[in-house]
Amino acid sequence: MNLEFVAPSVINGEIIVEIEQSDIESEVLYWDSALIMYVLGGDLSMNMVKQFMIRQWNTVQLPDLLYHDDRYFIMRFKSMKEKEEILMNGPYTIKNIPMLLRDWKPDFCMKKDMLRTIPIWVKLPQLPLEMWGAKSLNKIGSAIGSPVVTDECTAQKLRASYARILVEIDATQQMPKEITIQNHEGKKVKQAIKYEWLPKFCGRCQNFGHNCATARTILQWKPKPQQASEEPTKGKTAVEPSTELVIESKEDAPEGVVSKLDEQETWSSPKTGSKGHGTGRTNGKNPVVVECSNGFHALGDWNEPIGLEELEPC
Repeated sequence: MNLEFVAPSVINGEIIVEIEQSDIESEVLYWDSALIMYVLGGDLSMNMVKQFMIRQWNTVQLPDLLYHDDRYFIMRFKSMKEKEEILMNGPYTIKNIPMLLRDWKPDFCMKKDMLRTIPIWVKLPQLPLEMWGAKSLNKIGSAIGSPVVTDECTAQKLRASYARILVEIDATQQMPKEITIQNHEGKKVKQAIKYEWLPKFCGRCQNFGHNCATARTILQWKPKPQQASEEPTKGKTAVEPSTELVIESKEDAPEGVVSKLDEQETWSSPKTGSKGHGTGRTNGKNPVVVECSNGFHALGDWNEPIGLEELEPC
């Protein structure tokens, strides 16, 4: 692509470059079939996203994938139809993290658009069937946020229990749980709103993924206090709960304190018969014999075969 010099404008000593609509028409048309993909609180590699698209989006051609330094991906599809198909079949998760998809726009800004305005699927349960048209859903979705698209079941009227639309919502604002709809007869009805997923947003630090106002419970171990009435007797040692005693012999161990020697286990070779092989484990007293022989040797004592005539009839 060859370039040529175009003189900029100079207004009050300031150099200003003027970009007109005709200058960007071809580029806007090129990126019009692109989607912006972002995950909250996760870092994804190019290969990981490509493998996801191969497995999950096998009904369309693999889109061109580009990574931006602001930690989001640009997916350019071959046609607008394929882009809309992917949007209608959402939502998607990758590594158990919700994947956020939204249309590319010429003035797209990651910090302004993606980190505040988030596309979320919304269900409208028991919505009257006469309000399932595009005009009615546009008005209903606009009361929640900015409507984007419906799912395939809503568009093809393959489901009657609820309508489902994708709406771009400002996650920093309070989400309405219901809205008021005035129908064509002037009657007002309450319409419930169910969000399939809502991100955690902290109003204090303006970040996603947590809430500073949520109280956290910290468990801390404390030793059991010794009662004042208990006094150490003569010849016995008082033991603090947090003190570890190292005792060399059992005779020196205070009463109620487990000796280290009792916890130590030694191994010995017990006396075994001709059929027993193995070792026993002891705690310093009588050895315990462990029988390690094969228990099937009893089958060898039966030398005569069992005939069918020897069995009693049923």
